[in-house]
Amino acid sequence: MAWPKLLVLVRHAESEGNILSVAERANCDTATYSYKLTERGRKQAKITGEFLRKKFGLFDIYYVSYYERSKETMRIMYPKARAYEDPRLAEGQRGIWNILTAEQIKQKFPEEILRKEREGLYHYRPPGGENWPDIELRIHSFLGTLNRDCGDQKVVIVVHGHWLILFQKLIHHFSIEEAVKKYKAGIFENTSVTIYKGENKNGKSRLILKEKNIVPWEGRL
Repeated sequence: MAWPKLLVLVRHAESEGNILSVAERANCDTATYSYKLTERGRKQAKITGEFLRKKFGLFDIYYVSYYERSKETMRIMYPKARAYEDPRLAEGQRGIWNILTAEQIKQKFPEEILRKEREGLYHYRPPGGENWPDIELRIHSFLGTLNRDCGDQKVVIVVHGHWLILFQKLIHHFSIEEAVKKYKAGIFENTSVTIYKGENKNGKSRLILKEKNIVPWEGRL
């Protein structure tokens, strides 16, 4: 088994959810997985697609989550690609925090605010949602697929910001404190590009970070 010879991770382009406040998203009738790209997001995806095609050409394997913003980003970047939809690439599920405002939770589920404060960002699992270790388990499983089925291939994946932070936590062995710090510092930019290469180190195949958070559209939109 071996890692892909090239692994490119792209955070999805700007979506309708990105331009709404937390309260507006809670009151929105659209499911979080159904948010479409904004006009600006479509332009971001077009520019990033041009950057990737010029730098790497076509890929052997294309992966997306089942979220519409992930699929739409890939369709714009690589219109003719057959992308594999994998539920393990989904963003973290926030449960009641997706459909209720903080004030509504305070009124209906005050104990959840206390529990979140007590347990902290990493450990807290909201009703109907996931905590960070739940997401990491999905990523662990997906890493097994990459290592087993994508050896020596060129792979591009459209992912989500929080997912990408936890992916790097596993690959680089970040501590919980480091992962939380990176989360609070800000999610990766929309359609930013992070590049890994599979290399042999001490007789073992490793994923080696080459570049991170490249923003091809920066200064152009």
